[in-house]
Amino acid sequence: MKSFVRSWVIAAVAAFALAGACTPSFAGIVYNVTNDLYNQYGWSLAGTITVSEYGTLTSASAIEAWDLTASKDSVNHRYSSLARTDLTGTLSATPTTLSLLVGTLELVESSDGYNSSIQWYMGSGVSYIANWDAQNLWSTGAFSPIVDGALILGTAAVPEIDPATGSSALSFVAGVLAMVEQRRRRAMFVA
Repeated sequence: MKSFVRSWVIAAVAAFALAGACTPSFAGIVYNVTNDLYNQYGWSLAGTITVSEYGTLTSASAIEAWDLTASKDSVNHRYSSLARTDLTGTLSATPTTLSLLVGTLELVESSDGYNSSIQWYMGSGVSYIANWDAQNLWSTGAFSPIVDGALILGTAAVPEIDPATGSSALSFVAGVLAMVEQRRRRAMFVA
C-alpha cells in the first residue's frame, strides 16, 4: 500500500509540473488586427490587440495592450499602448474574433489629443480612420469585415508553443511514469 501511495504522489507532482509549464489562465487574449487593405488606401495594418477576458467588454480597461504598425512603401507608423485607449461602446471578445458591436474604439498613440490614432466606429454609419501627426492616412465610411452587424477588428492569434518547454515537460512526465512502472514490476517480482 505504501508504494501505491508513493506512486500517486509522484504522478501528482508530475501533473502539477506539467500544469506549471502551460500558459497561465490570467494571461491576456491576443488578437491579430484585421488588415482591411481595400479601405486603407494603400496602407497595410499589422499588429495585435490584447484584451483581459472573453465576453462583452464595455470599458477601455479591458484592453490591456495594443501594438499596430501602418505601412506604405518604405513608411512605417507604429501605434502602441503608450497614451490612451478610448472605448465608448461595446466590444465582443470570443475565442475566434474581437469585434465592435456598437460605438467607437479609438487607439491613441500620442498624448496630445487625437493627432496619431486609429478609430473604428459602428453606429448609424461606419467609419474607419487613421491619423499620424495630424496627417490623414485613411478615412473611410466602410470596413470590409462586417459579420452579423459587427466590425471584426481582429482574429485570435494562434499561441506559439516553446519546443524547449514542451519537450522538457514531456520528458519529465515520461521519466516519472517509467519509474512508477519499474516499481510496480519489482513489487510484482518480489511477491
